[in-house]
Amino acid sequence: MIESTYQAPWYLRQGLVHTLWASRWYGRQWEEQGEQAAWLRNFPPMNWREQVFRGADDVPLWGVWSCPPRAKGTLIITYGITGTVEQAWYAQTLARKAYQQGWAVLLYDWRFHGKTAKLSGVPCSDGWREGWDQVRLAEQLVELGCPPFVGLVGFSLGGQLALWGLKAAQLDQSSLIRFGAVLCPALESNRSLTWLQTTWVGRRIERVLTQELRTFVAEQCAFYDRVGDRLPEHLSPEVVNRIDSIMGFDREIVINYYGFPSVRDYYEQTSALYLLDQIQQPYLVIYAADDPMFEPGLVPEMEERMAGHPAGTLLLTAHGGHLGHLTHPTRQEDEFWGLNRLLEFAQHQWEQQVGQGGSPYQLTASTLL
Repeated sequence: MIESTYQAPWYLRQGLVHTLWASRWYGRQWEEQGEQAAWLRNFPPMNWREQVFRGADDVPLWGVWSCPPRAKGTLIITYGITGTVEQAWYAQTLARKAYQQGWAVLLYDWRFHGKTAKLSGVPCSDGWREGWDQVRLAEQLVELGCPPFVGLVGFSLGGQLALWGLKAAQLDQSSLIRFGAVLCPALESNRSLTWLQTTWVGRRIERVLTQELRTFVAEQCAFYDRVGDRLPEHLSPEVVNRIDSIMGFDREIVINYYGFPSVRDYYEQTSALYLLDQIQQPYLVIYAADDPMFEPGLVPEMEERMAGHPAGTLLLTAHGGHLGHLTHPTRQEDEFWGLNRLLEFAQHQWEQQVGQGGSPYQLTASTLL
């Protein structure tokens, strides 16, 4: 069912336009101004602490964390397919909102991203191993003094990682990770990447992402050459030339390292779609029907898998694009409708599980825009 309380501005009621506008407007301001960007100026300063954590398989993971006085809980925040902690404006914005509301927060570069990639050449795995990384991250954050009520928050492919984190916590019987909340999660790469090839816009989107991946792999090769270390077996200048798509990246970098027989099998085994009716911790999915990144046929299957599953809450909107869900600001809240709903769900879980309890999650009056 389409959530009718979210209303995108009239000029953002087309998924691709919404996606590009949000990325360029906010992304460019964050890149140029950082914390001085207009929408961040009123947030309190954060005392970030840099840390190298140990993930599953003892893989080093670089991140920054901050814990306010008398924090209520802890959020582990994972950004999308490309970028770094420093570049992800939406993750940075959510972190500041969460901190202001009394949450300890962690932003980290996941496997084969950002500063983590300088510490280890271990490839990413679309959540298959990153889920277990998040279980280890939760344990170490609590050891550092963060509250032992942990939520996993993710965006796009980072949303898939967060869902895998919930599954890993369930298998590990972790008492620390208590809920998840994801915005525009990747759910089924076989179908979405095939669908992108059917339109000019889709091919253009994948071409841009592929170039970012190629550039990153080339930078990794140059880094190893610069520091005088031997290149990992899955990295070489020749590999860069063979990365002709997102599937090509996973073919060249990922599947042989982790022992998958094919890219298709890898995507099937790591897809979060098939976790939606298995996860036992409470979780929220915010998704736009006009998201230009993902195959539209995923929407009814996602609805079907979550409809009869008591742990999952789906906010499906007609508009919102990919990592957008912007709206007109009101007296009650700012323009970041999607980010605000993630935090609203986190607060509700804290109240139900730690605080005074309450009724099942539902949209508050402040969302009736």
